[in-house]
Amino acid sequence: MQNTRQSLVAKACFLLWMLLALFMPSLTAAQPQDITLRGFVTDSENSQPLSGANVLLKSMEDDDKRRGAVTSSKGYYAITDLEPGPYTIRISFVGYQTQTDTLNLTKDNRLNTVTYTVGLKHQEQQMEGVVVTGNTGGATTLEAGRQKVTPQDLSRVSTPSVSGDLSNYLQTLPGVVSVGDRGGQLFIRGGSPDQNLVMMDKMQVYRPFHIAGFYSAFPQDLISNADVYAGGFPAKYSGRMSSVIDVTMRGGNHQNYEGSVSVGPFLGGVQVEGPLGGGGGSFLVSGRFSQIERTAPLVLGQEQPIRFGDQFFKIQNATDQSRCSVTGMHTYDRGRIDAERNEVFKWSNYGVGGRCVVLSSGSLSLLDITLNSTYSHNSVGISGDPAREASILNITTGLDMATPLKGGHEISGGFEARVDKPNYSLNEKFEGIRTGNEFLVGFTGYLSMDLNLAENFSLKPGVSVGGSFDYGFNIEPRIRGTWMPFGSEDQKLNFAAGLYRQTVVGITDERDLGSAFRAWLPTPLEEGRPRSIHTILGWRQQFGDFGLTLEGYHKWMKNLAVPIWSTYARFTTEMTPATGKTWGFDVRGELKRGSIYAYIGYGFSWTQYTTSQQYFSSSSQTYHPAHDQRHSISALFNSDLGFADLNIRWQFGSGMPYTRPFGFDSLIPLRNLQDPRRDYGEPRLLFDKPYTGRMPVYHRLDVSMKRKFQFDLANMTLKAGAINVYDRRNLFYFDLFRLRRVDQLPLIPFVAVEISTGS
Repeated sequence: MQNTRQSLVAKACFLLWMLLALFMPSLTAAQPQDITLRGFVTDSENSQPLSGANVLLKSMEDDDKRRGAVTSSKGYYAITDLEPGPYTIRISFVGYQTQTDTLNLTKDNRLNTVTYTVGLKHQEQQMEGVVVTGNTGGATTLEAGRQKVTPQDLSRVSTPSVSGDLSNYLQTLPGVVSVGDRGGQLFIRGGSPDQNLVMMDKMQVYRPFHIAGFYSAFPQDLISNADVYAGGFPAKYSGRMSSVIDVTMRGGNHQNYEGSVSVGPFLGGVQVEGPLGGGGGSFLVSGRFSQIERTAPLVLGQEQPIRFGDQFFKIQNATDQSRCSVTGMHTYDRGRIDAERNEVFKWSNYGVGGRCVVLSSGSLSLLDITLNSTYSHNSVGISGDPAREASILNITTGLDMATPLKGGHEISGGFEARVDKPNYSLNEKFEGIRTGNEFLVGFTGYLSMDLNLAENFSLKPGVSVGGSFDYGFNIEPRIRGTWMPFGSEDQKLNFAAGLYRQTVVGITDERDLGSAFRAWLPTPLEEGRPRSIHTILGWRQQFGDFGLTLEGYHKWMKNLAVPIWSTYARFTTEMTPATGKTWGFDVRGELKRGSIYAYIGYGFSWTQYTTSQQYFSSSSQTYHPAHDQRHSISALFNSDLGFADLNIRWQFGSGMPYTRPFGFDSLIPLRNLQDPRRDYGEPRLLFDKPYTGRMPVYHRLDVSMKRKFQFDLANMTLKAGAINVYDRRNLFYFDLFRLRRVDQLPLIPFVAVEISTGS
């Protein structure tokens, strides 16, 4: 009876949302008596949206009448409740020339809307005495778990390539844990990698991080911006219970043809872009291929049997009213994480999708329409004969709408329909082979509002409603808010809370840090889907050029699918429910003064799981999982020395848990036993209680210098430096089967070169 009642409530809420989503644009369009000014602010060369640009509108008849707006992640702005008349408009963004114009706003259409889209030009040189403010990213832009990341942020982290990468940057943030410089897995604030929602132009990417931990499918040269939510993400994101990495890729230059070729000890690449079809059309094509398998014996004096690469294209057409694009990507990773073991890990991603961001002609709404398909496959085993394989196919279509309301408020909503098709074939050691072929159909819808309740207080409530044929309906309330008690952006209190659920989970052998294999399948628990509750509270303080952020967080997790423990090593899909909790805090300080940039961040995190299962003499297990890194410190320093740019990075992390060995025995196959006097069986490692050991601390120093040379026909960028400058022996993991340590990368000197045309 109770389940029936909950189902009826869920259906009623969903129908209510549908009615609001369908009729809200027409309701708001029918009521305006004043004028709404809206449009996009973009980069004039490639039409990429400029998120955080300032738009200031001032009446020419009354100096006291001033209105402003800040562009969204799509580069969109809207200013409502404007009276007819002449205005001056001023649009500014750091690193770009400020544009000023005059507008005469009149009621000349049914909606009383005026569209003004502008492309800003790059600032060629700094003008002394002129300060342009804007949200340009940085570690202390943290707001209730959300950080905006820009290409400039990526350039500040020393990487053994000419350009930076999102993966390498994320590892400098407190609360983000990487198992090492191999494996391609990130744990964010207590969550596992399968609990991270990663999107490229609204297209889901399951394994975006390469086997070499410096790199991902998101290099600095290709991204426009990224919204990274370490928790507390809003209602428009669903399907994951830990974090969101929402990346927008830039379009190609629609004015001039450009190209580049780069080479380094880890990675080489080619990139071409230019106008397509005239007007606002453009294309961008990129391909990168690893070199470390060839260069490691010369540079490191040892083999690094790993290979990886990615290819990307984007075709875009931009007008004053719309931004439409087709995006495609492919990534490939293959290698032995431990050079002395025969296990070869492979994973790949394929994706193609279309997206249109359109100013609706029939309402005040901004529409974001998407259709995407992605496929991910991974395997592990002896080369040519994988013991375990798993893949997942995803097809998603969706529509998002954002509508400005009177008083500077905004309402947004949308829906998404998706199909997931996981497959797996798992050779469970000592147990046999298990195969599966699943098919899931589901949908989600959301409704949220951005309410400016006072000049210094804003609230963003929302609700996500989802359903599937296998799991029924669910409702997930979310809320985010900001309070500026002193009326200034320099002092800001941020908070967020929400409920999150996940249907498709990734199963891995959590006891072996040397494993990068993951099988995707529907949550295997009868108790229901995994879910979590997030709470976040943070304070942001600006002291002139120095920014300081303090943020605390707590996560409750339930119905986590964890392997049923056994005393011997095996990969198993037999799961049992666990509860978990994570709490911690981040402290970040950031200095931006002239050509000097300095950042230091400290993170404390505490994660614990509890599961009811018999192991040794106990029927309940409480443990800290393998990603429970208690303390982390990151420090960055960048400076323009005149003859070159200097980048310094230092990283520290306390030891993470691991499961100690208990002993060895032998499994004797009685069915095929030939001679018991000579057939001693297959040796098995026996485990102690889970995660009772801690690995040693980790720390590393990276240094690089970069200089750009300009010639008549082309430009050359030269970058030189070293990874792990003081050659610290950092433990990657301890091979319990052979009782030996496997270390992370030693001292690596490098030189990387890029030849490019264009600006």
